[in-house]
Formats: sequence, C-alpha cells, structure tokens
Amino acid sequence: MGFVLCGISFWNTALIANANEEKASNTIMLWPKDAAGQGNKGMGTPKPDRGDGHIRLTDVTMPSLRYFPAPLIKGQEPVPAVILCPGGGYVSLVTTKMTPIAEWLNDQGISAFILIYRVPQKRKYAFQDIQRAVRIIRSRSSEWNIDPMRICVMGSSAGGHLAARVSTGFDIKTYQAVDKLDGVSCKPDFTVLLYPAYMNKGKALSKDFTVSDEINPTLIVSAKDDKGFFPGSPIYAEALKKAGASIRVHFFEKGGHGFGIRPKQHPLSTWPDLCLQWFRDRRFIKQAAKEE
Repeated sequence: MGFVLCGISFWNTALIANANEEKASNTIMLWPKDAAGQGNKGMGTPKPDRGDGHIRLTDVTMPSLRYFPAPLIKGQEPVPAVILCPGGGYVSLVTTKMTPIAEWLNDQGISAFILIYRVPQKRKYAFQDIQRAVRIIRSRSSEWNIDPMRICVMGSSAGGHLAARVSTGFDIKTYQAVDKLDGVSCKPDFTVLLYPAYMNKGKALSKDFTVSDEINPTLIVSAKDDKGFFPGSPIYAEALKKAGASIRVHFFEKGGHGFGIRPKQHPLSTWPDLCLQWFRDRRFIKQAAKEE
C-alpha cells in the first residue's frame, strides 16, 4: 500500500491520562514518505492546557488519521464513517474536543477518524491532507467494513472551513498523485460544519469556495453569539441554497464558539440529536441508531 497501519503512542503517560484521548485503536499515516520513516517527530507537539481541559497539537509535519472503529458485529453490513477535522485556527489542533464526538459516533454504529492535518498556518497542505484522507478511507473501505458511499466530513471552527473546502473543492488537484489511491474520488458524501470559521469575506462568500448543485448534503450548526465567525454560516448556507445543493441549518441564539458534544447551553445541547436526525433523514444511518 505504501503506508502502514499501526498502533502508535507518542504521548507520555501523564499527557494520556490528562487528555483521555488516546482511545483510537490505530493510527494511519496519510503519505507513503511518512509511513516509511521512523520515529514520531513531526506527528505533533502538545501545547500546555490553557485551563479549559483541552490539549492542542502543533508542529504537525507528518499528518495522520486516528481510527475509532464502530463496534464489530458479526455479519454486519458496511457502516458509515465520519472524518473529524479539529479546529485551532490552522495554528494548532484541539484534538480533545473530537475524541468525545468520535466515541459518540461509535455508539451510533458509525466509524470515526480524527484527521491530524498539517499545522501551523499551512492551509494548502491541510487541504491536501483532507483530500488524501477521504481517498484512503474510500480505498480501504472493504478492509474496515465501511460503506464507500457513506463517508462524511465533520469539522469544527477551522476544521469546519477545511471540511467545506473538500466538499466544494473535490475536483481541485492539490497535489501530484503519489500512488494508486489518488485515482479515487475525494468527494465526501455528507458534510457537517460545527461553528465553522473563515467562511466569508465581509458580506460575501469566501473565495475558497465554489458552490454548485453537485455539493453533497450539508448540515451547519452554529450560534448567533459567535460574533467573530457566525456571519459566515448563513452566507455559506444561502450560497448552497441558491446553487441548488441540499442544506440544513440549526442556528441557536446562544452557545458561542467552540462548544463540544454536549454543551451546557440549552437548547444548543440538542445538536447531537439534531445531527442524528439529519443522518437518518439523509439515509446516512440506514436504521435507527442507539439513542443516548
């Protein structure tokens, strides 16, 4: 294959205990040159906790996927998969916000992958990384019992911007093919954007996006009091609507920026249930999933 699938641990014991995030059973390197290397240098440096209980990674030059497989049931049909794109302003990756979401998805019978894309400030490379990630998962779907037609990208903040980029720019060639996997489509089948950032330039849609009716069904969840970034959500949603793409939004009055899987604010705390309903409506989940 040109890359390896291996169990990997690159945090010291104290960090693992503090973050409680290393529950992924496997780490998949995105690029053959990185898989062929030795050691963990370039896979991310954890930054000190800011007091919010979250670990942030920076200095990622060897991007990877952390794989959280759905529970194995004998004879089960292929399951959907979600690629989780952490936020962090393209400077760092707040991975610990994604681990609970990955575990929640597993509870619904959905496999999850946390994308550790290149940072800091390497948007060009981050775009390459997410395209490559979709291709790897689609190419290896039979190996992981994943339905190649039910691959979703879910991103928060800067990760939401990245998820929208691959959803709208799936036909953009961002790098020269490195192996046969790059002949596979990087177009996601579904997109979920959580408090996405950098979606607009003033009152106009960011030039990062070219919308059309070919864009996959999209769900946006954000709060109106996220003053720095909220305006981009309705601008992006309206652009998709005008283009004829499928779009559903849930805009809450309060919640701010950076809410997690079960934020304290109500009714924002209902967003996972609303997301599940959208998954069912769009047949991403084919049967009723286990409720929390």
